[in-house]
Amino acid sequence: MSSNITISLADVTTLQQYIIDTAVGMGVWGINTTLFMMSTYTLMKQGIPTSRPRQVLLVVSILMYIGACASELVYLFKFTSSIQNLGNPQALAPSQFLEPNAGYYCDIIFARINLILSDGVVCWRAWVLYPLNKTVRGVLALCMLGSITAAVTTAILEIELVFNTRGTSGITISNLSIYLPLLLTNIVATVLVGYKFWRYRREIKVQIISNSRKQTTLVESIFVLLIESGVLYCIYWIPSMISGISTLSFLSTELFQCTLPQLPVIYFMTVILVVSMQKSTSPVHSLFNSQQSQQMSNLDFALPPSSSEQERSFYGPGIGPQIGESFVAN
Repeated sequence: MSSNITISLADVTTLQQYIIDTAVGMGVWGINTTLFMMSTYTLMKQGIPTSRPRQVLLVVSILMYIGACASELVYLFKFTSSIQNLGNPQALAPSQFLEPNAGYYCDIIFARINLILSDGVVCWRAWVLYPLNKTVRGVLALCMLGSITAAVTTAILEIELVFNTRGTSGITISNLSIYLPLLLTNIVATVLVGYKFWRYRREIKVQIISNSRKQTTLVESIFVLLIESGVLYCIYWIPSMISGISTLSFLSTELFQCTLPQLPVIYFMTVILVVSMQKSTSPVHSLFNSQQSQQMSNLDFALPPSSSEQERSFYGPGIGPQIGESFVAN
């Protein structure tokens, strides 16, 4: 026996928003899946058993991709649930999907795992550039600790609030208290990489290619990639923070919520692929594949006599920036 279902204009509008949200999310997830397969193939082709950094990168990429898939499944469940509950205003209400259920917990946990792993990779890139500077490493560790604390604390508070209000509080998964530490961590790491790049051009590049300063080296290309991607990633946090304080429309907020768990993974996979492509097309790559390079340690460049005492103390007594084969290989 069939029953008539009355669909209001508000139901149609809400359904259209969910269709757009799901379509965009699936499109971003498709890009994410393609990049994951390409980056995994690239890492395996370069040799996983022979390189611990590549092993770490592979494990991190798998974990981040699993988290992105879990978040996308939550939004697919939201879409199918909205279809099944057409004509029921209470079922199509946005607060329904903030109820303390398995889907909500999954979205909360996996989204934050991806954000923490993404920040960890960014900090690690800056960390390896300052092997002798305890101050810089201490700042990076403090920023990373702040990001982890913010992610865990906000997750607990949001779950507790939604559990107490049974999904009627209307809060969103994203909020300002988690975005500020994450943004600060990315800014600090990007600035540190940028400073190392400036020191590289000033103290090292002029020594190794003084006759052709306009030539772009492999290390320089990787520096530019890390800085540009870091800046773009920081810029993305600004509209994400705006979405967390409820100043955007429902559709705009949902689009940010749907794509946010995917973007750190896309950023991570893209960096792996671009660095691998630059290494394979650069004539310097053959140098690092030779047997002699396997025995090569980090190069220590002495600071020129004109260097200030502050610059000398930043790197250590008489030691300049260190750029070795390990940085390029990683």
